[in-house]
Amino acid sequence: MRIEAPIPAELEILRQRGIAKSILERACNCAARVGMSPSEYLVSRGFLTEDTVYSALAEACGLPFLPTRGFRPQSINCRYISLGADECGPLLIGLTEKDTIYAVAPDFAAFADVLDLCRRRPELRRWVRITTPDALRHATTHLNSPEGDLESRYPDFSARYRVNKAQIIKGVSLGVGFLFGCFIPLVSTLVFCALAMALCCTMFGVARLASAWSSRHDSPSFRLPPSIADGPINWPRYTILIPLYREAASVSGLVQHLKLLQYPRDRLQVLFLLERDDLETARHLKECLPANMEIVWVPDGAPRTKPRALSHGLEQATGSLITVYDAEDRPEPDQLKLAAFFFALATPEVACLQARLSIDNSEDSFLTRHFALEYACLFDQLLPWLHRHDWPFPLGGTSNHFRTEALIATGAWDKFNVTEDADLGIRLARLGYACGVLPSSTFEEAPITWKAWRQQRARWHKGWIQTFFVHTRNLGHLLQDLGWRRLCVALSLIGGNIAVMALSPVCVVLVGLYSFGWLEVPQLEGSLRGAFTAVCLGSVCICYSGSVAALLWGARQRRLKGVWLQALTLPAYWALNACAFYQAAWEFLRQPHGWNKTEHGVSKSRRKILTAKAASDILEAGAVGKLKGNGKLERVKGIEPSS
Repeated sequence: MRIEAPIPAELEILRQRGIAKSILERACNCAARVGMSPSEYLVSRGFLTEDTVYSALAEACGLPFLPTRGFRPQSINCRYISLGADECGPLLIGLTEKDTIYAVAPDFAAFADVLDLCRRRPELRRWVRITTPDALRHATTHLNSPEGDLESRYPDFSARYRVNKAQIIKGVSLGVGFLFGCFIPLVSTLVFCALAMALCCTMFGVARLASAWSSRHDSPSFRLPPSIADGPINWPRYTILIPLYREAASVSGLVQHLKLLQYPRDRLQVLFLLERDDLETARHLKECLPANMEIVWVPDGAPRTKPRALSHGLEQATGSLITVYDAEDRPEPDQLKLAAFFFALATPEVACLQARLSIDNSEDSFLTRHFALEYACLFDQLLPWLHRHDWPFPLGGTSNHFRTEALIATGAWDKFNVTEDADLGIRLARLGYACGVLPSSTFEEAPITWKAWRQQRARWHKGWIQTFFVHTRNLGHLLQDLGWRRLCVALSLIGGNIAVMALSPVCVVLVGLYSFGWLEVPQLEGSLRGAFTAVCLGSVCICYSGSVAALLWGARQRRLKGVWLQALTLPAYWALNACAFYQAAWEFLRQPHGWNKTEHGVSKSRRKILTAKAASDILEAGAVGKLKGNGKLERVKGIEPSS
């Protein structure tokens, strides 16, 4: 005689969801014979997923269900608060004015007890949530600290994995297409590639020329009127995050420059973010640390990157505005007030203001001179030009000022991306925020030696590769977020840079061989041959002349010397950039999250520590700003004067 086992309440919910009653009854009978609960039997045999069964339990109990990545634990110093076993909970996940909220993942054998308790204690609905053991384990291992915020809320924006399945399929398809393309004559392929590179070079040169021309009358700095700068204003609370690692040689000068910031001390929070094994930097820092600045120790973890440290600093931040400085940074003294002033005029959608970065050790070497000109073209020309057209642009790695609320809303920094700044600039645009350019300068130290420069540049290129693959995981979503115009700009900035770095050395060699007659293109005859040569050489001329014009204007704005010599050696600098790119591509395959540390504090030609008078002179030098004759601020795109 067959004995029918009763169907538990959670399986009754599953029956109401459409699961056949015969399957559930069979599971009850089989589970009794093997010593399992029916729910455990269904999951262990692969009939149902954990999420399906536990969500049914939550519905039967009248409690909310939390899926994987649907919550984060509350933690103190990255130690989560659990009142029971790690795999079951209760795990503290939220605090309100009246209640504490817990997530629980009861064992299958305890389902009946949980159901009975919820029937007797209906008030549990206020503070208990049901989840799965896998979700609880994920929360306590990956998301139990601020650094897991992006991975939890926006997993598609995380560079934890190099590529997704769709990108792998596309890559395989391109590879197959290339194999079939081998049937096409090689010379035809070379002609096509050369013409594509010619187009990229032409666009690059035109963009450099257009950005330089549009910014030719700009001043790198803007000075607030004395009535605002020195007036009785209730300035917003500001937090400065300074990630440091092996920076003992730089901390003394850094602290002295931070003391010169003209911002109310009672409204300013300065946090130095140190790794636990960096005792030498901590020792030097404590010798000169003022009372209003503090050290935050970053818990051990991987990967050890700057954005990971910033995420822990963000958890301690109390300011409504927040900025990031590096160890070698020397910001203009009024930069924080200027950023707060522009944020007050801006609409809430303006989430970030990027200050202009400038190199102040340009006389140290061939590389630093080119680095200084490169920064002048990027931060004084290209970014302002992109900002004027409301186009997305990558942020610089330092002196980017954020609204804290917007930074948290967008997931903050990605600890797996080694150029977290470039990634964040694109992500802010995709999530509906705008970025502006702050007319204030921060002076930085450029790497002097070839090895230091190459390591830093390789990390930048690797981060751009990461950012490209992250934001092209779903081109449909990217188009929906940005629109086709801004999509083209974003892809040109990131993908175009990667393509030019990867292909330019090859194309230069091939075009050179063709120009000297060492490589023939038999498909091109007569006038076509001449047109092909003219297009290739013309695009190179446009690219080079546009870049030189941008260098000349940039050098004039920053008062840099010897620009003509740098203009003549610009192709050599581009070749060095390509070498760094190939290193970055190799590192992307082998160690995508590895951080190439840049040594600071080695330059002997940097401006000495500023005095109060020197700080005032800097402000006077940058006193020309966007003020009309009536004293009102001109309208700047993305930053609207208040009525």
